[in-house]
Order: sequence, then structure tokens, then C-alpha cells
Amino acid sequence: MTDPTAGPRHELAAKLTTAGALQSPAWVSAFEQVSRHLFAPTCWHRTATGLEHLDSTTPEQRDHWLAVCYSDVPLVTQVDSSGTATSASSQPSVMAIMLEALDVTTGTTVLEVGTGTGYNAALLCHRLGDDRVHTVEYDQALSTTAAAALAQAGYHPAMRVGDGAEGWPEQGPYDRIIATYGTERIPPTWLRQCTPGGVIVANLGLGVIALHVDQHGHTASGRFLSRAAFMLSRADPAAAMIPDAAFDPGVLCDGSPADAPPDLRADSFVAWLHLRYPGIAQITIPGPNGTGDQAEHIYANRMGSWARVGHGQVIQVGPVWRDVHNAHTRWVRAGRPEVEQLGLTVRDDGHHTLWVDNPSSTQRWNLTP
Repeated sequence: MTDPTAGPRHELAAKLTTAGALQSPAWVSAFEQVSRHLFAPTCWHRTATGLEHLDSTTPEQRDHWLAVCYSDVPLVTQVDSSGTATSASSQPSVMAIMLEALDVTTGTTVLEVGTGTGYNAALLCHRLGDDRVHTVEYDQALSTTAAAALAQAGYHPAMRVGDGAEGWPEQGPYDRIIATYGTERIPPTWLRQCTPGGVIVANLGLGVIALHVDQHGHTASGRFLSRAAFMLSRADPAAAMIPDAAFDPGVLCDGSPADAPPDLRADSFVAWLHLRYPGIAQITIPGPNGTGDQAEHIYANRMGSWARVGHGQVIQVGPVWRDVHNAHTRWVRAGRPEVEQLGLTVRDDGHHTLWVDNPSSTQRWNLTP
């Protein structure tokens, strides 16, 4: 019987290759052979009007569901009782970039932190073999579902339920570590569980970074590869951090005139802000017709401070706008670096240094824990 997903799988791999996300024949083959739809039987697809729910068991949806599964888009695969997304199948092009950055060869051992749907683990198993792949998931229900989907696809990596920040020391060390969720800082445990000369690929702040561990195993350093945002290791607290009052234009708080910089929405600054101040959540309210000219920016931190910036003024409670303004000033002084110009050096004691262009640059900043 002809496999109806063979064509879509090959088409997706071809698109990722044309886009430059896939480069090596081995990873092209993995994307051609591993079925993504098995890991997203029910999902939500973001459209211009909101999240579209797709269910593979609904006959009239099946063709559309398959088409979406083999599109280069992220898929929400789990939501909580409030409707907040708690797990997703990442955008395939971002997955491809991260897997290529691992720079694996036959015999490489990999620790994946964040099993999620299991699709990324399946790609790793196809490339390296089940016995070379270890994967950790915090959510017991997700791990159980992922294990079933992996078995259906024919893969059986070593699996564990636990906190990904702790890794899996009993099975280490590993030649490569890949994190499939967003983290504010690189846990020292990852560095300690990675072999000297190994590679750690993760989503830090709003960028994907590949860190190369030195030959002593105490320091890792590398550049950001691209901009991307993954779900945090717990449900993303950003929405909960921003109070309803921040969205009310009539709220009475401390107000002052402000000339908000026009580049607050710039991807490179937003990524910079999340690296310098990972505890700040940010939402942009577009201007009329989606324009940025009259956009408003809302910032909040975990201490309850928030600020609404736009229309020539700042309405604020607490010091969060001061932090945002200071971050913007430093970003401008650094030459408004793009995400790909930034890099990190991380030590196994948890110390992080952000730099521009190269590790020995004079433009270096210590990041707060």
C-alpha cells in the first residue's frame, strides 16, 4: 500500500533544504523518513484569526491536518485548563538548524532535554540509533504519549521523567546536549554532563545558540545561530505577569512624557532585552492597521512592576521601564548588534558572559543569574 505521507515528508525536507536549514544528506534523510503526523494526532495551528484546532480522527479535517503537519510551522499539541499552550511541535526549520548545529557523527551520544511530542527524539534515533539517544521530559503525561508515538514510529530511545535542568547524570557524559524548550540561562549541570569538545545547542532568551565545550570541560562558548522562541520549561508566565491594569489606557498611575525609541520592536533588541533581563515579559500592541508607528509596548517583571510605553508617554508602576531603557541604551552603544552577532561564554559554575562578534571582544557583559 502506498504511504500517503511519503510525498509530504519529502516535500518538507526539500523545502528545508532549499531554505538552507537542512544541509547534510543524513539529516535530509531523517526528515524524509520520520513521520511528523504521528506525533501530532491532535494539534492547534496558529492562523491570522487565532488557533485552529485539528483532529486526525475527524474525516473532513484529515487532509488539511496532514497538510499542516508537513508545513514549516509550529504546532501546539497540549493546552491546560485555561487554554494556555503547554507543549508544541517546534517549527521544522528551527529543528533542522538545531540538529545540524549538533554536528553529530556515527557513534555520537545525545541527551535531549524536553521530549515533548517525541518527534525530535525520533529524528535523532533515525540518525544515530536508539541506543545513542537519551531524552528527559518533565511532564509524565507528555512522556507517556511521546513513548507511544515513538514506538508506533519504530523508535525506542532511553526515556526518563524529570527536570531537564538536571539532565540525566547516571547515563552521562554525552557528546552532545540539545534542549527543545526555552531556558533563561544554561544550567551548569549540562556543561558538567557534556564531554570535553562536545556541543550544547539550546534556545536561550529569543535565540538559538550552539556552545562548544573546551577541552577541559569547564567552559563553553559560541554564537547565536538565529532568532527563535520556544516554550519555557514550565508554562510561560509572561501573560500572568502582566496585570490587567496595564492594558487599560485609562488607569491612573505614575505617568511622564517619553520619547519611546522607534526600534523597541526590533528583533535584535527584543532578543538582547531577554538576555539581559530574562525576568521581563514584553507584549507589543500594534498601532492602527497593524502598523508600528503608533504601537504601544507593555513590560512587566516578576516583582509586580510594569510599564506601558507609547503615544509619547510612559505609564508605570515600579522600576521596570528603567531596566528596559537601560538595556536599550546599552544595545545602542554596542552598535545595535543583530542576534547572529551575539555570543555567550558559559562556565560550569554558572557564570555567563555575553559578547559581540567574538569572545575576546571588548564589548562584554556579565549576565545576572
